Amino acid sequence: MAYTSPQVSELLAQRNALEKQLSEAREKEARLALIEIVQKMREYGISLHDLIGRKSAPEPVQPEGAAKYRDPLTGATWSGRGRAPHWIAGKDREAYLVSERADAEATAGSQASLFPGVD
Repeated sequence: MAYTSPQVSELLAQRNALEKQLSEAREKEARLALIEIVQKMREYGISLHDLIGRKSAPEPVQPEGAAKYRDPLTGATWSGRGRAPHWIAGKDREAYLVSERADAEATAGSQASLFPGVD
């Protein structure tokens, strides 16, 4: 254990106290700034979409790697990226497109089979 003089110990204690005061002051300042921002947004009728530069709701984006094609025989899926699987290679891909409704039904069916008797 290193020796520290009483003067060094006192200075370290003061530094810790000042760091705590600084942290508390910053938190209080941030809260006050947030309150002011919310008040201004209400005063001028600014929405969150306006604030981030969007005028309307964002369009839904298909997650990368989500199934775009499904093999009706096996249920295998393909995102349309990378090398085409054997069940779709050289065939009309329109016939294998996954509709959002069919995909939701397939997902619900697979979840039901995981938990029988639970709706």
